[in-house]
Amino acid sequence: MPENVALPLEVLRRMILRSRYIFRMDFCICRVSSGCSSYPHDLGCLFLGPGALRISEKVGRLISAEEALEHIERCQEAGLVHIIGRNRIDSVWLNSGPHDELLSVCSCCECCCLWKMTPLLSEDIASSITPMEGVELKREESSCILCGRCEEACFTGAIGVGKELVHDARKCLICGRCAERCPEGAIKIIMDPEAVDEAIKRVEVLVDVES
Repeated sequence: MPENVALPLEVLRRMILRSRYIFRMDFCICRVSSGCSSYPHDLGCLFLGPGALRISEKVGRLISAEEALEHIERCQEAGLVHIIGRNRIDSVWLNSGPHDELLSVCSCCECCCLWKMTPLLSEDIASSITPMEGVELKREESSCILCGRCEEACFTGAIGVGKELVHDARKCLICGRCAERCPEGAIKIIMDPEAVDEAIKRVEVLVDVES
């Protein structure tokens, strides 16, 4: 299974509602360490799974599903992209125990986070960061006004705008950021009705998120 998956917001909402343990960091370590001036420092990662119970309260606290939903809404409004994965380094620096008991939900910006480097990574590493299965990006060319907002929103370099809109599916994480920024609704994220359940099944091999 790929290590990291970009999630549309609706999928993450439903995953949170089915999670037993949720820990929210009080800050984003990437943006703080980089001195980010474009995005809020206080919108930190979420962590799911029993490992969340072992994270120190010095960096955040356990929260309810309702609080977690409010948090990801704030992240979305700020223009951040949600990427979920099992990251061994998180379990080490957070001292949360076995790495398969912790699932990280990062809210990433294009200027400070690891995922900004996706287009520059080797194929072996870049291929570990994938779109969610059962989700696709649809374009309605007749509605597109070539304003370029989608290109500005995409930090993997998957979209280019010139005389026409060009979409490189090989680079696209289908995170939905371009669709949210499109003023004409010319880009849409389409999810298979069973996509959420399939995503949950994939996550359950990492941590038990079922309440």
